[in-house]
Amino acid sequence: MTADLVWKALIIGVLNAAPIGPVGLMCLRKNVESDRFPGIMAAFGMASAYAIVSFCVLFGLNGIAQWLNDYRAVCQLGAGFFLVILGWRGLRNPVSVVPTGSCPKRLAAGFTQSFAMTLFNPIPFATFAFILTSFHVVRGRLDLLADLIFAGLVFTGTILFWLLANQILHWVKKGAGEKPCQFITRGSSLALIIFGAVILLKGAIEQSQH
Repeated sequence: MTADLVWKALIIGVLNAAPIGPVGLMCLRKNVESDRFPGIMAAFGMASAYAIVSFCVLFGLNGIAQWLNDYRAVCQLGAGFFLVILGWRGLRNPVSVVPTGSCPKRLAAGFTQSFAMTLFNPIPFATFAFILTSFHVVRGRLDLLADLIFAGLVFTGTILFWLLANQILHWVKKGAGEKPCQFITRGSSLALIIFGAVILLKGAIEQSQH
């Protein structure tokens, strides 16, 4: 693998890590609500799913994307409902730092939620196909090792972004107190409700058309 492809994979990982979508907002809220380790575990779930998606797109495993597309309405209904519930809980509950050493179930839940929300969604497959084409990464021949390395680098780029973001948020929480954290939590929770409602509506419309 060339240095050019290494940098492209890392950049793609960073671009997908940005907290502008529902899963990124989930990772952001996990950090603000429960501190660094739950936030990092949620980021690990998202990064793992993105690595799998990038490998499937590169290696031409189109059957997974087709299966998700066939059940897109069901996936949207489930994801939308989950996001609305998650956002509603965030609006109702105050920010509280939970000792991460005593909550392995919370850590596992953060990983599982972000992993499932990213992987069982047809949108990342279409997005990755577009990004990889735009970055001139998609090749005409199969190369298992190169595709696995590329997927690992996408994972690395995503994790590096969130390690830095989580540390910055941790410093902000220590220096600024609870008010900024409450503002971030309420804002991200409201955004999750909006995302969830839109996804629910799309899923309901598609389900009614079948």
